[in-house]
Amino acid sequence: MRKEANITHSISNFLFLGIAISLILNGNYYVYAFLFAIIASIVIYFIEHTGLITKESTKEIISQTGMAWAIFTLWFLDTLTLDINNFLFWSILFISEQDIYIMGVLFLFIYLFWFLFGRNFLAVIINEDIAVSRGIKVSIYNLVFLLFLSLFIGMSIKIFWVLLIGAFLVIPANIGKILGNSIRSVFIISLVSAFSWVILWLFSSYFLWTSTWATIVLYLIWGFLIALILKSTKWKR
Repeated sequence: MRKEANITHSISNFLFLGIAISLILNGNYYVYAFLFAIIASIVIYFIEHTGLITKESTKEIISQTGMAWAIFTLWFLDTLTLDINNFLFWSILFISEQDIYIMGVLFLFIYLFWFLFGRNFLAVIINEDIAVSRGIKVSIYNLVFLLFLSLFIGMSIKIFWVLLIGAFLVIPANIGKILGNSIRSVFIISLVSAFSWVILWLFSSYFLWTSTWATIVLYLIWGFLIALILKSTKWKR
């Protein structure tokens, strides 16, 4: 909705540096996930507000910086551990009950915040100038958005992994934008499409003996193409 699809790619790549450092120092992953999520949010926010370079350039620089430093850091590991491979290529055995509980708490916190301040966020998304005229602190909401998104990605990397997490955030949202005719319908369609495709093809990959999340992303892309076809057919009519 904010036309910033590449931000997920930037933040996940930057958080990969936090993953690498946590493995080098044998530290708690979530501590470094929170830390680097906050760092990524603040850096992106302040660079964008300098106005010296475009938002797209800012996010690409952050992305390449995080990935380059992560690869550099991993050279200090004697071998690529099982953990780093799981972060990159995922294994369902890598997910623990603690991960699910932490994700659940984060979801509840974000939902509560959205319940209290969702109208202001929508105003900022739709038109920042109108939001300013209504007395909404746009800069604060933009920073909070970055913080929440970064924390969500940091918590989700163990489940969705670094290489494909952007697909889960971007493709269902665009399916909603194509088929929805209001903001509410966009949100509902995004949620339903993400949930239904993931559940359906989670079982499909099991029977096909294929990579679970790669299979799901491929079918999300099929869902996106179907949405395009349905929309284009409606236009012709």
